[in-house]
Amino acid sequence: MFFSGKSDIGKRRASNQDSYRIVPLPGECVLCTICDGMGGANGGSVASEIACSVYSDFVIRHFSPMDSNRSELLRQAVAAANTAVYEKAQTDKSLEGMGTTLVSALVDKSGSISVINVGDSRLYSVDSGQMSQITRDHSYVQYLVDMGQITLQEAASASIRNIIIRSVGNEEESNPDLFTLQLSPGGYILLCSDGLTNCVGNDQIVQEIHAETNDELDLCADRLIALANEGGGIDNITVILGKIV
Repeated sequence: MFFSGKSDIGKRRASNQDSYRIVPLPGECVLCTICDGMGGANGGSVASEIACSVYSDFVIRHFSPMDSNRSELLRQAVAAANTAVYEKAQTDKSLEGMGTTLVSALVDKSGSISVINVGDSRLYSVDSGQMSQITRDHSYVQYLVDMGQITLQEAASASIRNIIIRSVGNEEESNPDLFTLQLSPGGYILLCSDGLTNCVGNDQIVQEIHAETNDELDLCADRLIALANEGGGIDNITVILGKIV
């Protein structure tokens, strides 16, 4: 397996409020995490940094390659991150109401992947030229789609598409979704904040994801960020790519 992570401020924001980590774990496993913060000039950065750090450190401390219940470990790690962000916001009025998205994948060398998400940062699988969204957005527009009030096409261009209905740290408890998937050798995962998907279509993304080495995967991540900036760069852009070999 090899992985690449990149983050960029984009063209419209004054600061980068995304955070990410790629962490090697025992048993040839890897933890990949992206957080996209929200909450004013400073709150978003603080929320994403705390959540990404606390979540990742919790997994590092408690992970065992022999433990088969990895989804429960990720759920507990999100709960720890949620508490840390929420309690920090209670101590500083300027941070009141801050929160962050979180999407994470725990990948082992066999291609077995445990996924968790809160908010609208996403995880995709890319295999044989096909791109599939594994996570489901916790957003107001996704709620409207689920209710049959708007179409997916309308949701993609809606002015309210950045309104999320679940986050880490905004309330005392979070409510993550959990998924598992199996990737064959040669398959990829893509984790990203919405700064990528709001500016670049799936067809463009798939065309850029092909790599035989870690250096080539780095170039893929660079190209995706460049495409997002060419598409307007309306938000911070963070991507993590991983390939099963």
